[in-house]
Amino acid sequence: MYVVNAQEMRELDHFTIEQIGIPGSVLMENAGVAVVREIETRWPGARVVVVSGYGNNGGDGLVIARHLLNAGWQVSVWVVGDERKMTKDCLAQLRILQSCSYSFSFWEEEKEEEFLEELSQADLVVDALLGTGIKGSVREPFARVIEGFLKVKGSIIAVDIPSGINADTGEICGVAVKADLTLSFAYPKWGHFLYPGAQHRGELIVADISIPPEAEGHFSLTDQMILPCSLADEIPTRHPFSHKGSYGHALVIAGSREMTGAPVLSAMAGLRAGCGLLTLAVPDGILHIVEQKINEAIFWGLPEEGGFLSLQSLHPLAERIKKYQVIAIGPGMGVWQEGNKWIQSLLTLCEVPLIIDADALTMLSQNPDLLLQKKGPVILTPHPAEMARLCHCTTREVEKNRRETARQFARKYGVYVVLKGTYTLLATPDGAVYVNTRGSAALAKGGSGDVLTGILAGVLAQKKDDVLTSIQLALLLHGMAGEICGKRSNYSSIASEVILAIGEAYEWLRTLANSKCTNFP
Repeated sequence: MYVVNAQEMRELDHFTIEQIGIPGSVLMENAGVAVVREIETRWPGARVVVVSGYGNNGGDGLVIARHLLNAGWQVSVWVVGDERKMTKDCLAQLRILQSCSYSFSFWEEEKEEEFLEELSQADLVVDALLGTGIKGSVREPFARVIEGFLKVKGSIIAVDIPSGINADTGEICGVAVKADLTLSFAYPKWGHFLYPGAQHRGELIVADISIPPEAEGHFSLTDQMILPCSLADEIPTRHPFSHKGSYGHALVIAGSREMTGAPVLSAMAGLRAGCGLLTLAVPDGILHIVEQKINEAIFWGLPEEGGFLSLQSLHPLAERIKKYQVIAIGPGMGVWQEGNKWIQSLLTLCEVPLIIDADALTMLSQNPDLLLQKKGPVILTPHPAEMARLCHCTTREVEKNRRETARQFARKYGVYVVLKGTYTLLATPDGAVYVNTRGSAALAKGGSGDVLTGILAGVLAQKKDDVLTSIQLALLLHGMAGEICGKRSNYSSIASEVILAIGEAYEWLRTLANSKCTNFP
């Protein structure tokens, strides 16, 4: 499913109306009815207040009010803004409401106390105030009305996007509604997934309003959600007459004198993700420690210096590198003086997918242009601080513009960028960005990134010829394993338990084959 910005959504709407021939009033009716269905299911018999603006988002709100009033619900309707500035379809909905003899009130300063009193007594408030078109700061009287939402004691459902949230960036435009549920129409918007907008939308549902697939083909849409139901059929098949060589051989190069746990987490995750063989290469000095922690890996001690891998380790790597389907580097590797040269040499040696994580990213940040020397596909897995180092900017700047930061870096260097966080983004060399909505706070623990690196290696070993799908599948498995652990406890779950949940995540994903997904967490 595509993720769109406000301009793309306007163009899709316009094409559907002008070229397909579906009137805007029909799209508005479909949108309103979709919200009504959700209200009837979740809040039967609730006292409802509908707050509508004068744009098409407000028109959606008036449709919602009419259908609820038709069904005999107790509904108060407040219209904010000048009737003379209403869009054609919004004004039409207001006239229909009048023709039905349903009452409504225009918000005025003199009526503010009455408005606030109704908000405080409502079981449910429908936010149909501003929609996706807002840019810059919210103007009066809308800012004042949004501040009034703080009086709401019941639930809030946002129509398309919470009022005051920029649909493209997720920024708060001065003040914003904080919803319990957001019902987005046709496509999710980027503001649903980017902080702080993601924190204001509550649960997200995407509803069909009859914009046909034909419309998509006329626009250069690139950004998408990673949906479980679309990837369920991409799980590698396990044939009954297969053997360990059928599912690839992954190499994980990791660890240092002071960090022996990270390589084990990555290796275990890779094996749990399904690769047939996994070799764990660590500095010679810690090999005896790592061997005690995992039984199923093949071990390889590499030349070291001062507790870190040395440049001499490149010689045995060069001799054996072609036997692996994927290579992952970085977890617990540490940062050493010649590490940048080591990474440079590996980039020129490695023709299979190369996953670069953790300390390897820190060393790479000394000269990201080394990526231009790569011989094969490269996947970077930075958290925001590591992304900031790679881009030579601040973490705050990365977080403020996650999507474009990842997109521009991926395009510039021709790499895949997995920018971790809530929500993890995957940027591709051709400039597309995918968002993974799965995960939980159980993943907010040390070692979770090492687990993701291992899952990536394990999946890519099996599907090395389909890098993009493999990365998406690995992100889903990681997020879903986090959700499984989160159901037990977001507090006490640790990285090794996420590894144990990978199998359950696989089975969960398999059950979604041939299903259709329209609801998202």
